[in-house]
Amino acid sequence: MRQTKALLTAATFTLSTGALVFAAGTAHAATTLRLGHTFNPGEASYELLGELGERVEQRTDGELKVQVFPSEQLGSEVQLLQQSKNGSIDIVVPGYSGASTLLPAMEISNAPFIFQSWEEARHILEGEAYQPIFDELKEQHNLVPLAKTWYWGWRNLTFNGDEVHSVEDMKGLKVRVPESPAWVEMVKAFDASPTPIPFSEVYLALQQGTVDGQENPIPTIYSRKFYEVQDQLVMSRHMLQSQVVLMNAQKFESLSESHQDILREVVQELAQENYELQTGREDSMLEELRAGGEINVIEDIDRASFEEAAVQARENLVDRWGEEDYRRVMSAIETYRN
Repeated sequence: MRQTKALLTAATFTLSTGALVFAAGTAHAATTLRLGHTFNPGEASYELLGELGERVEQRTDGELKVQVFPSEQLGSEVQLLQQSKNGSIDIVVPGYSGASTLLPAMEISNAPFIFQSWEEARHILEGEAYQPIFDELKEQHNLVPLAKTWYWGWRNLTFNGDEVHSVEDMKGLKVRVPESPAWVEMVKAFDASPTPIPFSEVYLALQQGTVDGQENPIPTIYSRKFYEVQDQLVMSRHMLQSQVVLMNAQKFESLSESHQDILREVVQELAQENYELQTGREDSMLEELRAGGEINVIEDIDRASFEEAAVQARENLVDRWGEEDYRRVMSAIETYRN
């Protein structure tokens, strides 16, 4: 009898110990997040997002990991957004214009001549003015921001032919644009002809004269060598291009509070490092373009003429974006400037 009790006690102890070990192992099992993006080697964002996994894993003692799939390995920007929304990947880094394929109001930040500085843009995008838009993005599309700003650059115009100094000089010019309402309306407001062309075909279109010009941030103009087939770079700074780091809301909320905090903290650190690295490269690339003499950099432009024309372009897009969201953002910008 005593022997039976002893055996039962030992068995119970063994089972209990095994359960505790199993529970402990389960509690500390690593969670791996999947991040997909469209950036390519040589771009600041590619380099920094490559560090995300290591930093997160280090700060969570290996309990949270991030696997990064760059260069459209998992699909285009729009495809990645859908995958993140549906939970087949966890994190995506689209531009605000890309995110507008889910929620048009996201595109307000791409409105022509809406922002005067990066500081102003951050204040609006990270503040109360844009929060209702992010709330709607979560409610309708299951996505929450880890970083609301990820700097890419100010977009500028390039052309062949007569110099462009004011909006009047753009009359009749054919300008390549992305197939997006904000760009189309902007170029129409400048009394020019918006011509949607796939990005991969832009260099050839410029070279062959299919279009007179295009517009992009300095790093894109530099890396894609558009200066080889364009003779002037007009520093219009007409539109700010910023990415946004979005995560599947259900996946984010499944993480512990400490892991949520660490993930956001690391992403926002990288966003700041990206701004510093990207602006530094913008400056050096522009200086190299000036020094090389392959393209004429025009800075003395009649900015007011462009800004005045852009007002009508924005008004034409209010129905798409939503009256309430657009007016709230514009009111916040006015308050910030005053």
